[in-house]
Amino acid sequence: MSGRARAGRTPAGRTRERGQLEAEVMRILWSHEDAIGARVVQESFGDEHVPAYTTLLTVLDRLQKKGEVVRIATSPRKVRFRPTRSDGERAGAAMLSVLESTGDREEALAQFADHLTARDAEMLERALRPRHTEGQRAG
Repeated sequence: MSGRARAGRTPAGRTRERGQLEAEVMRILWSHEDAIGARVVQESFGDEHVPAYTTLLTVLDRLQKKGEVVRIATSPRKVRFRPTRSDGERAGAAMLSVLESTGDREEALAQFADHLTARDAEMLERALRPRHTEGQRAG
């Protein structure tokens, strides 16, 4: 067995699953309040599987093309990136997309609700409360 296979690399030589590096870069961007450069992103990986600087620039370019990040260039050599939306906004949009693609919205919501913790259910009730109050006033 080759060293690559033992190290957990894929046949293409990758150590991450497809899309995992983009997800890790997004988590790093969300963890910073301000826009950051590729070097800061690279330093945020710690010691394990730190991607090359050029790899990160490619990932950030792809994320920009997908509309996930905004590139801020204050000079040709000083480029920073920030997410276009929060992690919560992204997750909410993904959940809504799945809900809209189902043939049985009621069943999908029931299945989702069955897997909520008590704390999740309380947070959802709080999030829904202002909408119900507005709807009652309008009626």
